[in-house]
Amino acid sequence: MKVSDTDEQPTTRASYRESTKFDENRFDNLGWKTNLGKYDEYSGVINYAYKGKDPKLTLSKSEMNELRTTVNKVLNTFKDCPEDYRTQADLYVEKDETAVVLTALKGWTCWNSSLGYYYYRADQLPTSLKDVKVYAIFPNTQMTWNNGSLKASPQGIEEGTAVQLKYFDDPEHPEGTNFPKGYSIGFVLACNAWNTYFTGFNSHTLTYGFYACSTKGFSTKVNSGIDVRTAMFRDKNNNIAIAFEDFMDDQNFTDVVFSLKANPEITNVPPVDEDLNTTIEKTGVYAFEDEWPKAGDYDMNDVLVQYTYQKVFNIFNEILSESFTFKTLYNKSTVFTNGLGFILSNEGNAQSTEYFIRKENEKDFTVASGADKFTRESNAIILTDNVKTNPNTEYKVTFKYGDKNSNKKQETSIDAFIYRPSKEGNRLEVHSPMQKPTSKVDTSLFGQYDDRSKPNEGIYYVSDQENIYPFAFYLSNANVNDIAELKNFDKNEKKPISEIYPKFIDWAKYGTNPDWYKKK
Repeated sequence: MKVSDTDEQPTTRASYRESTKFDENRFDNLGWKTNLGKYDEYSGVINYAYKGKDPKLTLSKSEMNELRTTVNKVLNTFKDCPEDYRTQADLYVEKDETAVVLTALKGWTCWNSSLGYYYYRADQLPTSLKDVKVYAIFPNTQMTWNNGSLKASPQGIEEGTAVQLKYFDDPEHPEGTNFPKGYSIGFVLACNAWNTYFTGFNSHTLTYGFYACSTKGFSTKVNSGIDVRTAMFRDKNNNIAIAFEDFMDDQNFTDVVFSLKANPEITNVPPVDEDLNTTIEKTGVYAFEDEWPKAGDYDMNDVLVQYTYQKVFNIFNEILSESFTFKTLYNKSTVFTNGLGFILSNEGNAQSTEYFIRKENEKDFTVASGADKFTRESNAIILTDNVKTNPNTEYKVTFKYGDKNSNKKQETSIDAFIYRPSKEGNRLEVHSPMQKPTSKVDTSLFGQYDDRSKPNEGIYYVSDQENIYPFAFYLSNANVNDIAELKNFDKNEKKPISEIYPKFIDWAKYGTNPDWYKKK
């Protein structure tokens, strides 16, 4: 919330304070659990603060200063939080016996909100906040807000107050334990949940039932269009900052900010380097049926590609570099000789372009040259003319726009495709549905056999209503482990993908069940 939103404006919805009835059952009403311990019924100050001295779980003075400096430069009360720090993702526990401690860092909001956490098996993603058990961390997250004439109260926490989060589903340890591997930890901020029942501004009724959550789709939707209400990033010491946007007023994400340390470390959080440049990495999987324009066997594993996108940007959201990495997953049963390339959109003017390759069992990337040299076309880059020549190889292209700043703010879009020679020097290309091919495609193949493309209408690589299978598809945010069955070539070669993943049909036909490959 911005200070200007409440600065002595009589018509502002948070312009004066009024008392509301105290309710000692506030967390029962929220459906939250208070297993971590007791707290003061007036202020919400906890009596279960973490007092341990483990340096892997607590912040030293120097670490606190470093993290505070990073947060203050990334987040500004009077500016929007950079888009790429915002995240709808939870923290993933990679190893057993992971201890997690949350430390209060800063906050600037008039609302007295409650912070909770929840956890779930990463392979059993909940669909709403009602599907998880929420445990209260800080009943009242209020720190020091004031706008000169008004001051928020009561104060519930101080900078540096820490709490150890616990896993409560081990029947042998009802008191709680460290977290087992394979679980994700999410966070929820209930706006004004403490204030609603004790004191508040005259608009407190608007805040009731308003939640900011780290899990995609859990946050309360508002007309402002702000769907993502949490931001996460790491400083150079790998300490994690978690920031919340609590209500519907602005997008500065400075309302409530905490730090998190874990032992062993939790790593799936974007880092911020010493220059406050951030590296964002996104993954996905491409799958191709290479018998196009015929339907083929629809096993969709003729060519599988793990795609990784990485960009580095500064605090002004200027992109300094982008990298595109494609790793082929070798299928020895594939009959055709398929090449691999990708089309670029919104590329921008790179100062330099670098091409790298890392073959199977090689430790490092090397410059792609000689027989491995990539080919640059007008709007496409050809990585290889035969994915079987170097099985399980990674192909990487990096665009560099500037060391400190650049004019590029929009991410480059790509469309990977496979191809092989066709007649008259053209080529047969297989793309994802509705993706326009390159200028070298053999247009005579459109509309043949099972293909229903209409290039003059901008329709490409689709089939008819009865045969809803695509000839290729892309799974955003997926990785090779998600498609373990699809890449089990010995077991599932020539088997239609719908037999392997029954929910695939609804996704292909209606767009439902987006996690069909995770919920076999």
